Amino acid sequence: MPVEQARRFRHNSHAQNLGGKEDLAGPFPPMGNPPVVKISLIQLAVVLLAALALELTLGRTIALSALLGGTLCVLPNMYFGLRAFELLGAGHRKLRGARASQRTVGSFYRAETGKFVMTLVGFAAVFATVRTLNPAVLFISYGLCVILHWILVARLHTTK
Repeated sequence: MPVEQARRFRHNSHAQNLGGKEDLAGPFPPMGNPPVVKISLIQLAVVLLAALALELTLGRTIALSALLGGTLCVLPNMYFGLRAFELLGAGHRKLRGARASQRTVGSFYRAETGKFVMTLVGFAAVFATVRTLNPAVLFISYGLCVILHWILVARLHTTK
């Protein structure tokens, strides 16, 4: 059985503009923007549906705890994705090309720091203000939301 040759993608690099090879990208397609908002909206929809189902079956305290745990996962993740890929704010779409690597790394560090602070402040605010809370459900829903994020990233990455 003959082996098919991998499909080659063209890209518009600086080398190509100067007369270099057109297929420098090899078998990989050019990168686009990551599906940050799509993943976060799917997560949020799952969290809302789970909270609604829990409200109807197990009560308001369990549903509120699950909703807060999921929200404490979704919002910092969305912030991280938008900030890391500079899709948030006035400087969006400036990271292109190999020379922007230091700026990209700095953007990822700032995004991770912001995500960490948002998560810590979110948990502190929830524990300080919400009186009727089930901590076990809060942490379980947070953990399940993190796992859902991993699954969605892997699924969307393999289907592209």
